[in-house]
Amino acid sequence: MLNDAPTSGRIRSVQTPVIPFVQDLVTANPGTIPLGQGVVHFPPPTEAIQQLREFGGDPDHHLYGPLEGIEPLQVAIRQKLQRENALDLDDSAIVVTAGSNMAFLQALLTVADPGDEIILFLPYYFNQEMAIRMVNCVPVFVPTDAQHQPDVGALERAITPRTRVVVTVSPNNPTGAVYPETTLRQINRLCALRGIYHFSDEAYEYFTYADVLHFSPGSIHGAYRHTISFFSLSKSFGFAGWRVGYVV
Repeated sequence: MLNDAPTSGRIRSVQTPVIPFVQDLVTANPGTIPLGQGVVHFPPPTEAIQQLREFGGDPDHHLYGPLEGIEPLQVAIRQKLQRENALDLDDSAIVVTAGSNMAFLQALLTVADPGDEIILFLPYYFNQEMAIRMVNCVPVFVPTDAQHQPDVGALERAITPRTRVVVTVSPNNPTGAVYPETTLRQINRLCALRGIYHFSDEAYEYFTYADVLHFSPGSIHGAYRHTISFFSLSKSFGFAGWRVGYVV
């Protein structure tokens, strides 16, 4: 009798993704309103679909290309980051990735070693906690207040000599809370003083309401030295199935 080959202990330590479980519950209970996954109701822009048709018709586009992404996309992203996020791009590299989650995992592999601590604010985005465990790092959870806003004092107390990264997700997944510019500046400054990285997940950058504004920590002068910013086309442009993101 053949035995199944085991998976690695690293993978066995990772929680089972919750999204398929929730989807099964929704299917089994007709009429349920699913709140478990951020899926937009709108399709990609018409102009983008037209460009995709033209892109696919060029045989050169099916060959290996630049690792950081093709030049027209690089130019468009750079213009967007400067116009809408005011990012300090003087010494920054933009890399197009197969989704923002892939970018997050790659960034962890780049800056962290096994046993390093990665700080997440509660409640956290489950995929990031999974990525942290997959690279054999240790997730450290810091509470937020009743409005789901970060407690900078609690964050400072949670930092240890093993801390390598502080992660912020604003607008937040799963709460939707938008972190104020003052708070993000405090967190970014604390990271700079402690010599650790600030990972800024901005996948939901356009999902703000009323007079609430989104702020990119990477726009702080000199923040490029310790700030890695993550963006996604899945939410803002309806490209979830295409798996396109970028990291700065």
